[in-house]
Amino acid sequence: MKTWDVIIIGGGVIGLSLAWRLRHVGVTVLVVEKGEPAREATHAAGGMIAHCDPHNPPELAGMIAASARMYPEFVRELRDDAFESPDLRDAGTIAFFAGDESPKCAGVRALDEGKLSRLEPLITLRGPAYFLPECSVDPRKLGSALEKTARHRGVDFVTGSPVTEVAVLGGRATGVRTAKSFYAAGAVVNCAGAWAAQMKPFGAPTRPVKGQMLCVVPAPPAPAKEAGVEHPKSGPLIQHTIRTPEIYIIPRSDGRIVLGATVEEAGFDKRVDSATVHNLHQAACKVVPEIAHMRIHDAWAGLRPGSPDGLPILGATSLSGYYVATGHYRDGILLAPITAQVITQLISGLPTSFDLAPFSPLRFG
Repeated sequence: MKTWDVIIIGGGVIGLSLAWRLRHVGVTVLVVEKGEPAREATHAAGGMIAHCDPHNPPELAGMIAASARMYPEFVRELRDDAFESPDLRDAGTIAFFAGDESPKCAGVRALDEGKLSRLEPLITLRGPAYFLPECSVDPRKLGSALEKTARHRGVDFVTGSPVTEVAVLGGRATGVRTAKSFYAAGAVVNCAGAWAAQMKPFGAPTRPVKGQMLCVVPAPPAPAKEAGVEHPKSGPLIQHTIRTPEIYIIPRSDGRIVLGATVEEAGFDKRVDSATVHNLHQAACKVVPEIAHMRIHDAWAGLRPGSPDGLPILGATSLSGYYVATGHYRDGILLAPITAQVITQLISGLPTSFDLAPFSPLRFG
């Protein structure tokens, strides 16, 4: 029977990043994914590297800042390995906050009306605004690149096969069972996101938090009046990510714009509601009226992995050889590089870059 050093349950951005990093230190890895890699929360995410958001939990401040700093190199390595770009955009974010909220990270600039108009002439919303030195990625391209480079590095995959049980022998995790097979390993990491609680007999207390989003694209140009006349190619309608209390607006380099997102306690329901999509679209049009002239291309819902106290669940459990890396809620894309680093260090028996005690699975008993 083939065995692996580590089995990772879940092939989202966290599981794939961890698999990639473990291969860098020579660990053999099997990823067991219930569907297809990077097709759940990763596929549905907005992709903001929002390290300046004042709503970020203070306990996570150090890890968030470190992960944001890691992103350019993280993406460069991915491009070198996978020959595929996750569309890292570093133009920054323009943010409008409610009340007296304000960001406190380095490089923040307050924007008066003149500065705001020069940065983004199409924004009509007024009020206290800030420039934030943040990045964004396209999570779907990021997931594709991570899967490709993980396979290139020798990570094995089992897809379309949910894990039903973490196998235990002699007081330690020895692998996982699916409906079809048993897979043996020296260690198991639960990276199953919103489904992490379903791993019997040692689930992690996550719950799904639904978010609905949509994508708009430029409307097709009118036919040229003269034969042979080509329409000029245009880039993104806006250059910066825009965040307000009601909406976030994320441009992609190919001209698409992503609008989101709701926060709903709806269990595992991923249905898209037309009224919600309409409301998101209208909220975006109030900020950038030109969006009204774009075409709605797609709408979807994803399930973020929430935790009881709003913090990630990271580290070793009371079962020897069994680890958890989940519960990232809205910050899975942002925290992927640092999560992969610290869990790799932990499994390798090295000191971790950050104290994981505040995020320990043991805090829930």
